[in-house]
Amino acid sequence: MSAARFRQALVRNALAGLGLALGLGLATPGLAQQRPYLLWLDGAKLDIAHIIGLPPAQNSPEAKAEFEQVQQIVLNRTPEREKEAIADQRVALVNFLNGMDTGYVDNTHREVRLLFREAQVELSILLKSVHRLTNRTRPFQLWAKVRVKPCPGARPEGTSFPSAHAATAALYAELLKAAIPEMGDKLEERVKSYDESRLVCGFHFPSDLTAGDKVGRAVAKALLAERAFKARFDETLPEIRRAFAAR
Repeated sequence: MSAARFRQALVRNALAGLGLALGLGLATPGLAQQRPYLLWLDGAKLDIAHIIGLPPAQNSPEAKAEFEQVQQIVLNRTPEREKEAIADQRVALVNFLNGMDTGYVDNTHREVRLLFREAQVELSILLKSVHRLTNRTRPFQLWAKVRVKPCPGARPEGTSFPSAHAATAALYAELLKAAIPEMGDKLEERVKSYDESRLVCGFHFPSDLTAGDKVGRAVAKALLAERAFKARFDETLPEIRRAFAAR
């Protein structure tokens, strides 16, 4: 599929989602994870196809180089790094934060959890519009002389491009940096290790992570530019800073 057709299909999907939103009305908090439509953003205004571009063509030199890179990372992984990567498989704020020294305590600060969950759901809906249009095989699913051995446990399904894990990590980092700028360096280090876990497990290619990171940051910036979300964010800001013991 060409980039232009890819972009047009994304817009059609976004508009379809907005039409469904009008028919269903606003989501209740209990249905936030299941809502099939955007609550804060206008999907037609976010040109995700332009943001992420297309993955390297199958069997291209770039794709082969990426596969070999993942293959080497998997071959060199240690039991300790594998354990860390497995812990990073769940996509949630607490899992992202568990890889950092933040002092954040799970199941506390309800408004913070709700705000970040809603932002994550918004991102997930936008990613679905992309995932419907891509079909990239994951590294561990490819046949080669030396197979990529995935981490033990559940294996992700569906397209590899872009990475939802990388997108979510970037989303969290951008929102938290807006609330606690002094944590910026620490957050970016965590994004790097969280993304790297997907390579360690053989679940993604580097370009999947790059594309996901771009989407996550774009969605975070779009949310912060949206008046209704920003008002909610500002209301929650004092609690966010308390949650991380920021002065």
